[in-house]
Amino acid sequence: MASIQSLGAGSGLDLDNIVKQLVAAERQPVELRLARSEARFQSQLSAMGTIKGALSALRDSAQALSSGSGLNARTVTSSNPDVFSGTAAAGTATGSFDIEVLSLATANKVASDPFADPDAQIGTGTLTLSVGGKAFSLNVDAGEGSLASIRDAINAAPDNTGISAAILNEDAGSRLVLTARDTGAANTIGVAASGGDGGLAALTTLTQLRAASDASLTVDTFAFSSPSNNVEGVIEGLTLNLDKANPGTVETLAVSENRAAAVGRVRDFVDKLNAFNEAASRAASYNAETREAGPLLGDATLRGIDSRIQQITGSQVRSAQSAFNSLPALGITTNEAGKLVLDEGRLNQALEAEPGVLTRVLAGGDGVATALGGYLDGVLGFDSLIASREEGLKNSLNGIGEQRVALDRRIAGIEARFVAEFAALDGLVASLSQTGDFLQQQLANLPGTFNNNRR
Repeated sequence: MASIQSLGAGSGLDLDNIVKQLVAAERQPVELRLARSEARFQSQLSAMGTIKGALSALRDSAQALSSGSGLNARTVTSSNPDVFSGTAAAGTATGSFDIEVLSLATANKVASDPFADPDAQIGTGTLTLSVGGKAFSLNVDAGEGSLASIRDAINAAPDNTGISAAILNEDAGSRLVLTARDTGAANTIGVAASGGDGGLAALTTLTQLRAASDASLTVDTFAFSSPSNNVEGVIEGLTLNLDKANPGTVETLAVSENRAAAVGRVRDFVDKLNAFNEAASRAASYNAETREAGPLLGDATLRGIDSRIQQITGSQVRSAQSAFNSLPALGITTNEAGKLVLDEGRLNQALEAEPGVLTRVLAGGDGVATALGGYLDGVLGFDSLIASREEGLKNSLNGIGEQRVALDRRIAGIEARFVAEFAALDGLVASLSQTGDFLQQQLANLPGTFNNNRR
């Protein structure tokens, strides 16, 4: 078969260019259609990704509200932060408490008798240390019994979870100092020696530098003790952080609503709703003047999601059973531009009237945030509406690639047919040209034929 480069060799015609133009004419309309389809699917996939991101952010905000996070936050105020401070879990009862810190919890600290040379060998055998009911042992072999070696072995012991060791160098010599890591009267340190040459017994005579003790305090005149200076459980939901003993002086700790945190959570929820609404509006828009449509105009998936979100956020919460049973009642309304706005003054009025209103309207079993968070979990999960739509668009894009491969095969066949047809035409023209030349030559040789070259 003749190649496209050799076409026209016999006839002198520009047949290769004619074939290229015919092939391009066959390819162009299909290629344009595929390119338009590809651009549309890519645009839809990108828009769906934007919608997915907005929905994910909205879900996270809704679920934070439904868990009560931020809605029931508490502020803890101490009348003397140098003595104590506090933190309160969400929902802790509000109120004030009179607190007197009588003493702080301390960690036991003991020291051995002094040794003249910290590098001298004390002895060999087994050294057992205990604190708070837990013990661990060290095997001290010959050459490993110096004060420094024993200190390092204590600190490096894998089963040592409660004692730190140091060396204190004083005028009388060097002492091994042991400190309990945890405070509390139960965490006293003990040292015992056994086996070996008996020299380790010198480490069992301990001088108490600081006693192990519990913290002591009164709350509203009732006495309490705690092994830690971070006192939990005395006031339900509240942790007291004791910093200084101040016996004889009663200070006040107040627990109040952290209204700013609650309002901030609601504001974030409104912002995330607006972000989704704006993304959905752009994706499904239509400009009548330019006749330009958004990539998801008429998309059933987006339309269904948007409709359900509007239904949830616009519903009344039956379990609230009060005048404050919906988002508009909390000051969340739609302005003339179609954007949600939060009236913080109205929200604060609702909080004043019913301190737990946000929990009931947003975080209750049928609360708006609870319902919305649950719905969006399904929308964004595996095999969800969004996932199915994205998968469909990706399959459509893959189909474009397959159609291009099929187009290449079809065009290759068309080109081969054109080459064969024009090669035959080229041969026919060449043959006719040769025949014409032959006839002209024969006629020129006939007797009496006029020859312009003869005079």
